Amino acid sequence: MSTMRTAQNWHKHYEAGRDFRPLGEAEQALLTDRLALPGDSQGARALDVACGTGELARALDAAGYRVDAVDWARSALDRAEATSPDQITYHRLDITGGDLSCLTTGGGYQVITMRRALAHLPDRTRTVAELAALLDEDGVLCVITPHADRHPPELRGICLDDTEIGRLCEAWDHAERIEAEESTIVLLRGPKTTAVAYAEKRTPTPAAMAGVAVVVTNPRGQILLGWNSARTMWELPAGKVEPGEPFETTAVRELAEESGLVALAQDVLLLGTLCDATGGGFTRVTEIARITAFTGEPAVREADLSRWEWHSPSDLRHLPQPLFTASAQAVNLVWPGLLPDVPAAHHTPRPAGSVALTFGEPAAAVRLRETLVRDLTAAGWTDTPALQRAFNTVPRHAFLPEQPLHRAYANEAVATVFDEETGRSMSSVSQPEMQALMLREAALRPGDRVLEIGGGGYNACLIAELVGSTGSVVCMEIDPYVYARTVRFLEETGYADRVRVVLGDGTRGAPDALVPTAGFDAILVTVGANDIPAPWHMQLADGRNLVVPLRIGGFTRALGLRKESGRLASTWVSVCGFVPMQGGGRWDETPDPIGESGYAIRWEDTTPTPLDGIDRALTTAGAEVRTGVTVAENESFEHLQLWLATSVPGFCRLTEDSERPGPLRLPKYTDAMAMVSGSSLACVLTERLEQDDPGAASTWEFRVRGFGPDGKAAADVLADAVRRWDRELRNRAHPVLTVVQAATSGHVLPAGDVVDKALGRIVVTWAGRDQHTGPRVVRSAGGDGGTGR
Repeated sequence: MSTMRTAQNWHKHYEAGRDFRPLGEAEQALLTDRLALPGDSQGARALDVACGTGELARALDAAGYRVDAVDWARSALDRAEATSPDQITYHRLDITGGDLSCLTTGGGYQVITMRRALAHLPDRTRTVAELAALLDEDGVLCVITPHADRHPPELRGICLDDTEIGRLCEAWDHAERIEAEESTIVLLRGPKTTAVAYAEKRTPTPAAMAGVAVVVTNPRGQILLGWNSARTMWELPAGKVEPGEPFETTAVRELAEESGLVALAQDVLLLGTLCDATGGGFTRVTEIARITAFTGEPAVREADLSRWEWHSPSDLRHLPQPLFTASAQAVNLVWPGLLPDVPAAHHTPRPAGSVALTFGEPAAAVRLRETLVRDLTAAGWTDTPALQRAFNTVPRHAFLPEQPLHRAYANEAVATVFDEETGRSMSSVSQPEMQALMLREAALRPGDRVLEIGGGGYNACLIAELVGSTGSVVCMEIDPYVYARTVRFLEETGYADRVRVVLGDGTRGAPDALVPTAGFDAILVTVGANDIPAPWHMQLADGRNLVVPLRIGGFTRALGLRKESGRLASTWVSVCGFVPMQGGGRWDETPDPIGESGYAIRWEDTTPTPLDGIDRALTTAGAEVRTGVTVAENESFEHLQLWLATSVPGFCRLTEDSERPGPLRLPKYTDAMAMVSGSSLACVLTERLEQDDPGAASTWEFRVRGFGPDGKAAADVLADAVRRWDRELRNRAHPVLTVVQAATSGHVLPAGDVVDKALGRIVVTWAGRDQHTGPRVVRSAGGDGGTGR
């Protein structure tokens, strides 16, 4: 009964007609002399464990006991029952399973026997304890086992030796040992109930080092490093843990012993344990302690350290001397991503601590933040006192610790995570002016409950400032690294109790438990989305705003959408650029190659069609149609992009393989607006016009090139669409988007151009334009381009 395999073997053993070693004379004498019942005993119970074919059970019955007998092997029990008196009760039971309740209904046992079975049990200590609990107060456990010294080595697995027998006896108040031929019989009475004792091993050969590294910063946000002249490297205050010493105590003791700074254990925030291997083969275990509250000035207190210096965290990326590896690992735990290519260490995090850190920053950060806000305000981005206060309060550099201050406070997006294969940005801190616009369009008020998807923490803190102490912010992050980074920076800046960070896919919305009864007062999406998932509709309160960078036809526009009567209607549209959504919102923008031409098509929201023959057509000069429509240098034509993407049938974007440039001069760093019609293609290009005045701004004309048998006709369609934009929309109308869920019937949609996504339908109309000048065009997404993957 030691394992299932052993149990099966015993079943086959008995099923084959084989038996067990019969009772010897010493065992018979034991039953007669030591286990015999007094003549006046009535109803005494006995249990025979691992009874086999029942020989010992029958002997106990003959001695006057009421006998229960158990074994796992069905074949053994069948044979036992066939040769035993009816009063013996047999049970098919695996005693190693731990459920012996079926044996307790008749009261305790006066005798429990286990013959030649204990050595087979894997959990013998537990099993013996469970059997002991079945005994009467004065009952006896009788264990009969082969002795190891009296059997050859190959039979050691079925025997117990003196040490094991002694260990068995230690658990009982009274133990009697009887040697019987090649076996030992042990009679055990009174299981001990004393408290467990504890013992130490011999001092082992050192194999690991345990210590605490202390990351301490001053009111200017600078980190303390000591120059170790013996090792010729910088290092944090750190040291080994004394026996029985709490990590917090180690941190303040080592800080004081090495630098003279005095801190209190109650002000130490433990961030978790790092474990790695040192060059000498030792396992290094380092607890990371974070301290911002202390008194005193750094002073050299140990011989190996020649000086202490305060360093700006971002400067550590370019530290001219080496930084101790364990210190670098600790620094990167406090500020994830600060140091590149740090040797890996396994991190076992601690639950969020209750210690509040004091955020420190240099005067330069305050000055640069004020300058940024002045610039944003002058440009009209932070046009309310509430926005100005928020941007003046939240330290942007704290969420970009790897960047120098001037870069952290530049009015530009800063990438923080890159795709290792493509080098493409996968996460970033958005451009401040775009954040200001999106926050303004969210129409946040004190007390609002807000859901943010993405953002990396900085934008969530701006939201927290705008909704105040009575509001709440839930931030969804799908990338575990970005999530960990966000959690840490919120803890560093004091916003951890104002922003709830959740690791999960934002396309599914917030967890139900965090959704307000009436819905969120605002939802801000700070990653590029290709669709509007249903949870965003459902979790937004009526009359409130969803702000999202939405990709339409391959062009991303930041939208402010107000929920009204189950629809989302745009209040604001702006060109923008955001990193793409991951998880359920990820889309595939892999272009379809046009044969071997070096060009390819991105379909996005248009159903893909075959591209047969277009590769050959592209080798010809094609037909050119001049539109007569011009734009000045640096003049935006973003509405033209949206107009063509939503109104032209077969719209797509033509892209060029940078390693195999073709004859067409496509726009630099971007794709060309195009359309496919059957086996023909047309694309929009721009050509610089000659200027009479050399000092005047450049002017560019939109021209359309068509290729294939119907290339001229396709070019005419595109050129006419460009002219209509110039004639009907340019500087006259602005786009209005209505978003409904995918199941919405077409007859209830407003007039306009419809783009069908996998999860929603988008209707684009142009406010200020006579809607009767253009027919309504319905377009459907399909293939790889519009599935929202």
